Amino acid sequence: MIDFQIHTLKNGLRIAYKQAFNTAVTHLGYTINGGARDDAALPGIAHCFEHMLFKGTQKRNALNIINRLEVVGGEMNAFTTKEITVLYASVVSEYTERALDLLSDLTFNSIFPEKELSKEKKVITEEINMYLDTPEENIYDEFQEMVFKGHSLAPNILGTIESLNKISTNDLRKFHQVYYHPKNVVLSISTNLPFQQIIDWAEKHTENIQFKAFKIDERQQFKNYRAKHKTKETEHVQCHAILGNTCFKHSSKERFPMMLLNNLLGGPGMNSRLTLAIREKHGYTYNVESGYSAFSDTGLFHCYLSTDKKYLDKSVALVYKELQKLKEKKLSTLQLHQAKTQLKGQIVLAEESRMNLMLLMGKSLAQGQELETLAEVLHKLDAITSDEIQTIANKVFNFDKMSYLAYVS
Repeated sequence: MIDFQIHTLKNGLRIAYKQAFNTAVTHLGYTINGGARDDAALPGIAHCFEHMLFKGTQKRNALNIINRLEVVGGEMNAFTTKEITVLYASVVSEYTERALDLLSDLTFNSIFPEKELSKEKKVITEEINMYLDTPEENIYDEFQEMVFKGHSLAPNILGTIESLNKISTNDLRKFHQVYYHPKNVVLSISTNLPFQQIIDWAEKHTENIQFKAFKIDERQQFKNYRAKHKTKETEHVQCHAILGNTCFKHSSKERFPMMLLNNLLGGPGMNSRLTLAIREKHGYTYNVESGYSAFSDTGLFHCYLSTDKKYLDKSVALVYKELQKLKEKKLSTLQLHQAKTQLKGQIVLAEESRMNLMLLMGKSLAQGQELETLAEVLHKLDAITSDEIQTIANKVFNFDKMSYLAYVS
């Protein structure tokens, strides 16, 4: 059975295809290799651009766009990250061409009406204010700004109200010409329809795209990092703390061991070491977790928790204690096997979501990674050793290089 197929159109657009069986639903999306780190002097422009994709094209107004898929029961959405922007949809398969036509039109033919931009700035302003009122979201954004200060990865994806108000329709058109060239875009799709049919439709709906020659300046590579520590007083009832360190980029051979280590430490399972040590044993917190984000030139590991002020120092000390354990003591054969089994199970379950699989194909191909089959991913996890886990723990959990940010009530 073929896991996935890749085809490149004459205009440079790449298509990643995964055939689905026993389904009547198609998931498809465009992934653009351009995100918040490409905002340059206008923080928030990639995210603002994502909003404006829905506001008008050369042949559709905003109402036409909203209705085009919803009238047939379909769904459409978009999101922006530090490095990519994604526009995607799900429809009953008989309406796949309708969805592909619409997504292609929005991706390549948006016109950014001045009137719509003015309205959308108000919407994004409310989104910014909402995040500022959500400390568990805001602290992670501020932590990234602190860790990556002076680098393109630092600014908040939403930008600031001040930077948002500087964005013009001309700025959006320039951003479009640079990053939305077909050679910088991937169409990913999971469907029961044949691949050749998808290729034919993609050619039909992208053949008349007019773009300048494709040229993108190289991204500023992240090199210099110094640990930073900051505590802020807030009006929130709870205290929030986050600590972490830079680590491995998404093409690193250490990415999979880092994923396994992170999942064991503070992943989504209720049996993670941080949850057992802080929530279950002491009852200090409702929410404690760790995370690993991989970028094209670096990565970021973090531990986060929220707690009452009187438990903050004790909770943070317990986090460091768990990190130290992983540095000092190798996982036993049984512990390593259990950790692998848990992560592999989570990955297999996640692949059951064809939407997630479609998005992963687009992201991987857009960022220059090879598409890996489920079997290849599981094989890489099986090959991880206890020595690798301990070595990575000592690299990343270097307390002298840890950054720390706390919101204290």
